[in-house]
Amino acid sequence: MILLSTCSAFYQSTVVIEAARGTSDERLTIDRNDGTVTSVSSTAAAPAFAAAPQRTMTAHGIMGIISLLRGPYLVLITGREVVGSIGSSTVYRASEIRVVKAAAESRVLSGVDAFDEATYLRLLDSALAVNSFYFSYDMDLTSSLERQQQKRQGAGSSLALYKTANDEFFYNKYLAEPLIAVAASNLSASVFVLPVIHGFFECRQVMVRGTAFNYVLVTRRGRKRQGTRYFSRGADEEGNVSNFAETEQIVDFAAPNASSTNPDLAGTQMSYVQVRGSIPIDWAQVINMRYVPKLNVTVDESRERFNKHMMRLISNYNDVVAVNLVNKARYEKPMGDAFAKLSQEFKSPHYHYTHFDFHKECSKMRWSRIGLLLDELAGFTAKFGYFKIKHDPRALSQAGEPLQLQVGVIRSNCMDCLDRTNVFQSELARVVLVKQLRDVGVFTDTDAIANFTSMRSMLNNVWADNADAVSCAYSGTGALKTDFTRTGQRTKAGALQDGRNSVERYIRGNFFDGERQDTIDLLLGAFQVTPGVPSPFADDQTIESKTLVGAVYVCLFMLAYALLYPRGGHWFCLSNFVFTTSWTLVLALVAYTVMKSHTAELLNWPKLTAYPYRPAIMRANSTISLPVLDRLLSSPDVKASLRNDEIKKSWPTDKKLA
Repeated sequence: MILLSTCSAFYQSTVVIEAARGTSDERLTIDRNDGTVTSVSSTAAAPAFAAAPQRTMTAHGIMGIISLLRGPYLVLITGREVVGSIGSSTVYRASEIRVVKAAAESRVLSGVDAFDEATYLRLLDSALAVNSFYFSYDMDLTSSLERQQQKRQGAGSSLALYKTANDEFFYNKYLAEPLIAVAASNLSASVFVLPVIHGFFECRQVMVRGTAFNYVLVTRRGRKRQGTRYFSRGADEEGNVSNFAETEQIVDFAAPNASSTNPDLAGTQMSYVQVRGSIPIDWAQVINMRYVPKLNVTVDESRERFNKHMMRLISNYNDVVAVNLVNKARYEKPMGDAFAKLSQEFKSPHYHYTHFDFHKECSKMRWSRIGLLLDELAGFTAKFGYFKIKHDPRALSQAGEPLQLQVGVIRSNCMDCLDRTNVFQSELARVVLVKQLRDVGVFTDTDAIANFTSMRSMLNNVWADNADAVSCAYSGTGALKTDFTRTGQRTKAGALQDGRNSVERYIRGNFFDGERQDTIDLLLGAFQVTPGVPSPFADDQTIESKTLVGAVYVCLFMLAYALLYPRGGHWFCLSNFVFTTSWTLVLALVAYTVMKSHTAELLNWPKLTAYPYRPAIMRANSTISLPVLDRLLSSPDVKASLRNDEIKKSWPTDKKLA
């Protein structure tokens, strides 16, 4: 245990980090005043640090270093648990992550800066509190088995993990940049750089007629355009899409607990990769306190984004089949039409597109009709194949011999790339798994997963857990339709649970996800703290919106009072009825006023990065007085016009405050 730990010692002006893992005697030092990170040998450092440190602490790895207003902070993995293995490599889940101040004690903040620092730390703690960070000390968990093999062939197995890591899925790369900079000039310091993925990992042992193997499912979430459900949609200028994730299914006969009567299976690994991601165009769903947000789709300006995204997928996975699962009618129709149009214009022999209206085809709980799509894709599934490699059972850590490659990928999406996508991916994975097990002789030509009850149950639960993990990261709730994933059929209880999750998604999306977007932007470096600039956490609610919120609380209090202490002694007394009706009407009037004129002011928007669809009135000078009735009852457009008129009267200039 101690050999895998990292020890940090805090001196008055320096933090010293020593790795007990590996053969290097290198140490990292962090200047507590300016945050400079350097590498020194333990022999050279010994005289300078002969005195006892102020405190020491032990961690299982360093996610990285982040600089806030006070100075540098260490992000340390202080708790871990084994969740399985791939081959001979152990995989861990970070069960506890701490943000530890490395800045000098003499650096003290006050006033607004102290408040901002506390807010940044709270956001970081929230971002790191999820139980979905995974890592391995001797395996590149950011890369699929096939990509790992390609890296070994290209550069050998001696490269540091961070040098072979997949940049898209190296989730803590921003935090690790100070460590990577040191390791770039001193190879021995690379032991301090630990690539971490965010997503899902589960490893289960499977027994089929005396043959034991590990079934591994790993989902790697991309870091380049990450966020929450309504504040991160579509593709950016570089072709990075929201909620992009790679899911790899591994059948592992190289695991230590694998066994078979067939000696040819020993050391064999098979993997199948599929990806998901938001529709790669410029689009957004702008929250407006209604259950269905406003949909904005820009097709003409999306061609370059679409092309960059698809060219990157082709470069990484060879052939690509895009499976679009959105509705072909009503609200989602513009999305399907835009995707189809750009796909038709994208001329590449390596790209194919199909549109399957999931809700229409599988309506009235006809979930078996997903087989129609699988049949349509059967040719591509057979053509793309899967990755298969054979390792020497006596040297599993050494590079093996690839027997076949996966030469294409199926990219699936719905609106959120969650619920419908989860169902489709789980069914596709089952089709490929049957083929894999038949190819190696574990299944006969007539065997099916349904014939093995324990295996079927395991697959259902693993894929449902994967769906929940990806959904919680993006939407804040568990996935919908997991009753089908877990049991193979749609149930009324599952439909009720979906209703509960849908309501929770609405509440989170409108009133909580702005701050959750801030946590992601801070963790991934989309926002970087700069001392000396105005606080991003300034209160931007107008006086009238605060007044309306107060009126809602008063109305609710009076209604609760009438319920608990009815006038006249009972609920149906005339005086109590009049009292309750009056306050209900007041509450309805306030709610009407909010929905008509103040919706945007009461929603939870991101504060750290600019959200392009945030209403302009939120950024106008809200301290300028307007007549009370105009401020309370006018529409947002009228209010903006009135406010700009007041601005021009006070400051005669053409520059708008927005």
